[in-house]
Amino acid sequence: MVDVSAEVGQLAELDELTGPAAAAVLDAAGWTGERRNPAKEWATTWRRADAHAWIQGPGPVVQLEFTVWHRDVDEEWSDPDTYIDELYDAATAELPGLVAQLEAGVPGDRLRRVDDDLTDGADYIDHTAWRISGKVVLAGVKHDDTDAPVQLVVVVRDSSAEAEDDGGEWL
Repeated sequence: MVDVSAEVGQLAELDELTGPAAAAVLDAAGWTGERRNPAKEWATTWRRADAHAWIQGPGPVVQLEFTVWHRDVDEEWSDPDTYIDELYDAATAELPGLVAQLEAGVPGDRLRRVDDDLTDGADYIDHTAWRISGKVVLAGVKHDDTDAPVQLVVVVRDSSAEAEDDGGEWL
């Protein structure tokens, strides 16, 4: 699993989480910009090793989502419901390691864990949320729909502004 704690720390220090600023953090950390939306001045989809990141929202304020673990859903299994439950269990078992990685990493001593609902309406199977420097950081397990993989994600967004998911396609 790719450690994104350094990137989270740098993103937290930004005065405003804009597309160009998020892209600069990813570029400096060795992520490769893979897809550009011609309507935006920054790459929206990024990759490093087996992890993905994408900058979501129309701007100027955006959110950044890292996918650090994912498993595809295989519809060929004899009992897809059991298989899905096994994927959920596997992802949920990885979550404490990700939480520990973030809390021990660069932003660790500044992360304030909160019990407030900071999911912004997203449906997470399990998650942990923090506040740091006017930002929300959320680590969680999600599965958007039956055609999408089960994912372990880290989301960073400004807490003062609502960044909307632009419906970008997962790679």
